[in-house]
Amino acid sequence: MTLSSELQRVFPDCFRVLILDNEVTVDAFVTEPPLPWARLVAEGGTYRVAAGYPTTLTAAEADREERNWDRVSNAAIRAGLSGLDESVGLVAFGNNAGQGMPLADALPAPLRASRGIVMYGRSLPEQPAYEATGFARFCPRAGLLDLIRDAAAGSAVALAFINTIEHNEQNYHAPWPG
Repeated sequence: MTLSSELQRVFPDCFRVLILDNEVTVDAFVTEPPLPWARLVAEGGTYRVAAGYPTTLTAAEADREERNWDRVSNAAIRAGLSGLDESVGLVAFGNNAGQGMPLADALPAPLRASRGIVMYGRSLPEQPAYEATGFARFCPRAGLLDLIRDAAAGSAVALAFINTIEHNEQNYHAPWPG
């Protein structure tokens, strides 16, 4: 099963948005009313919708997502991205100080300008490098929902998320609840 077919399976009648970012950024994608949401995790070398999903992305759900410290497989993410097709409406990459570049490079070149978006926190000094590989849309993370609404053109929207930075109790910035 490909990422595209997995997203079609769980969100059959939606404008599907795949977000690849750090799990601590999830609160930036909370909106009212809440959007359908699925977390994808690595299983057997590919990414699948995690047990218990889809759900809706509320503020409380975003807080829980910050503690979902998934194992990250850049190889599996890259492999999944390389097989994406146009059934995914948008693919948003968190730049995360340039860590998103190798993942963004795995998106098929024909989809980069039409489906790809690179998000950032405060600035994007890597923008020329992304542009050189075919990306044309950039926005602060807080602006992604507006871009999604415009691209969806009134269609129901569903978000899928892959964590791209592996956290644990040793390197997470909030106090460990343990």
